[in-house]
Amino acid sequence: MELEPFVFSHAGALVGARAASADNNDDEMMAAVNRFALRPLCADEVAVFTLDLCNNQVDKHFSRFPDEELERINRLTPGRPLMERHDLRGSLPRGTFFRSRLHSEHDCVSVRPEVYVLRASDNRDFILNIEGGVYRETSIGFSFRTPECAVCGKDLRTCAHIPGRSYGDALCHFIMRDVLEVIEGSVVPAGSQGTRFVAQQRATPETALVRAREAWHQPVELFSKHWAEE
Repeated sequence: MELEPFVFSHAGALVGARAASADNNDDEMMAAVNRFALRPLCADEVAVFTLDLCNNQVDKHFSRFPDEELERINRLTPGRPLMERHDLRGSLPRGTFFRSRLHSEHDCVSVRPEVYVLRASDNRDFILNIEGGVYRETSIGFSFRTPECAVCGKDLRTCAHIPGRSYGDALCHFIMRDVLEVIEGSVVPAGSQGTRFVAQQRATPETALVRAREAWHQPVELFSKHWAEE
């Protein structure tokens, strides 16, 4: 039985803003930006930010990305929209991710994309909140297929281990395998809850796991018109 993919968000951080200047690096940057624009944009028309969008560390809800999934997210992020507070229904995107790279620091590997936001009047307060440090956290919305248990290696929906509990020397968490889509990246206010379910799955990870396990073990019902007539 094939279940619906999980739709998650995962916390990150804003790590920098890019000031406009007339150098070769800006020429390269604007060439990357203009791959997504319908007309050539100038450097003074955009605000550019670097986001630390997600990484390979176990988060507070006991989930993590393996390095190979970060590589996939890194490839999928350019061209995706930047939203404000995961608002997929009430507003249009604030910006567009235009390039991305993997960043390594000690044992932490993270996806660090760059996003451009037009310096339009509608974006003035949004840009000001980022530059002023009010919006300083980020979150990526994505879907993935398989939550792999770090203790036994099975699909977490089919085993009895509980994320956050220790089994011997092993702390149970789940590894997010088979990323299907990067939906969006969001800038969120300080104090965000971080990783949580978004869009169609508004539940805690613990509740979602219980529901997924119930669905996994649901009996399969077969029906045939021929059997009914007999």
